[in-house]
Amino acid sequence: MNWTHEQLRKLGYRQNPDGSFSHTSTAGIPHAKPQPAPRPALDDIAKGESECKNRTTLCITRRAVSLLDADNFAGGCKPLIDQLRYAKLITDDDPGSVEIIFRQVKVATKKEEMTTVEITTQGEYEGENPKSCQDQF
Repeated sequence: MNWTHEQLRKLGYRQNPDGSFSHTSTAGIPHAKPQPAPRPALDDIAKGESECKNRTTLCITRRAVSLLDADNFAGGCKPLIDQLRYAKLITDDDPGSVEIIFRQVKVATKKEEMTTVEITTQGEYEGENPKSCQDQF
């Protein structure tokens, strides 16, 4: 059905400067744009302190003949980290719950290639900071 301009006006529509018609209840109201959720402020946490007493440290060490780019190695570990979460070996993989350390060590032969995963929780050491991943080798 074709409406005349007069019929549209009677129904509450008004003509916009570009020649189109809009209803008076929505005229001039811009389309809603989704807004990102507010992000928490970044706080400086003193060295050695932690926001959560039971924060987990996850250290993934890849020993290989050839090293990967850091971003490729970290991205390739996502399925492994997700499986650790599904198996409830870590509570969550968000930065507030777990500190993830990625290390790569170059080895001479393919026989020496392996990936090790170390999970430590600060609570296991009676308030002491967990042994850092670099101190273990």
